[in-house]
Order: sequence, then C-alpha cells, then structure tokens
Amino acid sequence: MDDSQKGRLLVFAQFGLILILALFPDSQNVNPQANVAGTVLLFLGLILLFAGFRGLGKSLTANPVPVDSGALVTTGIYARLRHPIYTGLLVLTMGLVVSSGVWAQLIVWFGLLGLLVYKIRWEEILLSAKYKGYAAYKAKVPALFPKLSSTK
Repeated sequence: MDDSQKGRLLVFAQFGLILILALFPDSQNVNPQANVAGTVLLFLGLILLFAGFRGLGKSLTANPVPVDSGALVTTGIYARLRHPIYTGLLVLTMGLVVSSGVWAQLIVWFGLLGLLVYKIRWEEILLSAKYKGYAAYKAKVPALFPKLSSTK
C-alpha cells in the first residue's frame, strides 16, 4: 500500500467515525444545559475547521499526504496550532456527544481521537520529509491545543 492509498484509508475511517457520531440517535432526556454546551462546542469546532481550511489555501487536502504544489503554512491559525482542522473535528464531534446525551458515544469519539493522533504522527513524518523548516515549526507550535499563555 502506498502513502496515497494509506491516506485515503485513514480519511475513510475518519469520516466513518464522524458519520457514526452524527447519526447516533439522541437520548430522549437531554439536559438543556448539555444541549447548549454541545451546541457551543459544535460552533467552536466549525470555526476552527473553517479557519484551518482557509489558512491552508492551495495546500488543503483531505489526504494527509502533502500536496506536491503545497507550501508550509505557519501563519494565521497555523501560528497557534499545527492541526486546527483535527482540533476542530474533535471539538465539533465532542459537541455532538454532549448535546446528544448518549455517553456511549464517547467510545466512538475516543476511537476518532486515536485515529487522528495516529494520522498526525504519520502526517508529520511526511511533512518533515517535504518541508525543511517543519522540525523547527513543530518544536514551537503545539499540535492540537493552543498554549493559553506565552512564557519567555
């Protein structure tokens, strides 16, 4: 299996898990506060997703294999997070879990988290091989969760 095929398989698995979370039947007794919290998380996740999409521009691809004509993006949201799209997906899907009131969905969500962590590790091997400055960028910018304060 080549890198492109492996990437497509990972993307397929990722979207399968997201689809399971999205289509999971809601509980009949959802706490109103949980519904509000879940909706807030869903919208925060969407904001991160779109900021990540916009920031990548021509380098955007669903496949973790870098685009041949792409460039290393380290500005905008990518100055704070190396993988804002994955963070957005995790926040958005946690919103689905919280607002559904079905805590068994956490099992699927943790499966998605594990898959995305694997994808990040593999993608970063590919990015390090393609972009000379990736190692320095990786050392400076967190992968999934931004630093809340800067220490000097």
